[in-house]
Amino acid sequence: MAIHWRLRTYLATKHGVFSAVKFQKKITQATGTIVSVQNLRTYLKHKPKLLPLKTAELFCTALQCELSAFCEVKPEPPAHGKLSPKKLAFHNTPLKKRAAGQLFPNPTHYDG
Repeated sequence: MAIHWRLRTYLATKHGVFSAVKFQKKITQATGTIVSVQNLRTYLKHKPKLLPLKTAELFCTALQCELSAFCEVKPEPPAHGKLSPKKLAFHNTPLKKRAAGQLFPNPTHYDG
């Protein structure tokens, strides 16, 4: 997926916040929650690989905005060229290892 992360730009243009320390103060004042400056620097400098919903909620509450103001997720454009079909695990399993018509073992075959 194409993720457009514009937190730094949004903070600078809409809120006049240019540093992680000022962003931390804004979050703490608005929510009473302290987020480490190092984490905020990471969010400002790089697109996150993972964004916890609690963090997104903190940002949106502190900035009085919706997540779409600084983060947008769009589907990737289709790749050019021939695509290989995805293989399903069942079809990759050799016939010998597949269940031969039975989904569950027969309990009468077990000694009890």
